[in-house]
Amino acid sequence: MQVGTAYLCSHEATTSPLHRAALQSPEGRHTALTRLFSGRPARGIVNRLMRELGPLNPAAPAFPLATAGIAPLRAAAEAKGLSDFTPLWSGQNAATARSLSAADITQEMVTAWR
Repeated sequence: MQVGTAYLCSHEATTSPLHRAALQSPEGRHTALTRLFSGRPARGIVNRLMRELGPLNPAAPAFPLATAGIAPLRAAAEAKGLSDFTPLWSGQNAATARSLSAADITQEMVTAWR
């Protein structure tokens, strides 16, 4: 079992405000595997780029070129407060991403598993 997404909104995480907002929004429930942002498959919250191009578009640049290819669009959108072209990495259960300390998140998981 993997639980990394649970820590993305922790106090210690360096997750951007746009990414945190997406994780805690209703859109955070809609994820897909994509290679548009890095050139390799990874799961992220579906955003404009993934909707318009298709998350596994075969025309996406290979790793590591995809990151640089999308950088200008990402920077322009983020400057406007938009995450349309931002990789919003997330597992299948973004609802576990909460604003608590990592220690508290871990303790809650341990308690729930007992």
